[in-house]
Amino acid sequence: MKRILCILLFCALLLTGCGGEPTHIVNDLNTSEPIRIVAVAESQVPVTPTPEVTPVPTELPTKAPTPAPTDTPAPTPAPTDTPVPEVTPAPTAEPTPTPDVSRGEQLAMIAEQYINYPYTRGGKSPDTGFDPSGFVYWCLKEMGLDVKRRNSAGYAEEDGWDKITRLSELATGDLVFFRTGDNENINCVCIYLGGNRMIYPSTSKEVVIVTEINSYWTNAFQWARRVF
Repeated sequence: MKRILCILLFCALLLTGCGGEPTHIVNDLNTSEPIRIVAVAESQVPVTPTPEVTPVPTELPTKAPTPAPTDTPAPTPAPTDTPVPEVTPAPTAEPTPTPDVSRGEQLAMIAEQYINYPYTRGGKSPDTGFDPSGFVYWCLKEMGLDVKRRNSAGYAEEDGWDKITRLSELATGDLVFFRTGDNENINCVCIYLGGNRMIYPSTSKEVVIVTEINSYWTNAFQWARRVF
């Protein structure tokens, strides 16, 4: 019983939280001697310190760092030789086709270059002037023919050239022979230009002229020679 009372008093002191040391006298129920109960302050009660538990650091599993992705460099193309461009030669221009000109037509064109050149008896060049046979001699020479200087009758007798007996059969470049006036032999030679025209040095005009084969010339016609 005494023990229970002591415990109750001790608890009461703890609850009041007094800081002094009050002394309570409790009479023992079974004895006449009072029981001195000394209240011990909370601060005077030795407290056994609780040992601190140092927490063991839990090491988190170290995760290996993931290497940052690196850009894969593009493969460098192997150097290649720069092809040298081939130079395409410019196409050679084809020569302009020359119109098909006969040798007789060439002779006629040469003769027309001397229109209005002076008539000169015995003349055979542009420097001296021309007579009919000298004019034929010069034009044939310009064509590259090595012919001798003859008179009109002499060219009329050239057997190496085809003989034409009709005016209707004349071709450009033919040599046409006439007997004019009171002459018994051929005394005039002309170069036929085609289209019923011919060219020769005129004694009356005193220059090289182009004339048509009219009735006068038709009556005087003897024959013609085809050089080409």
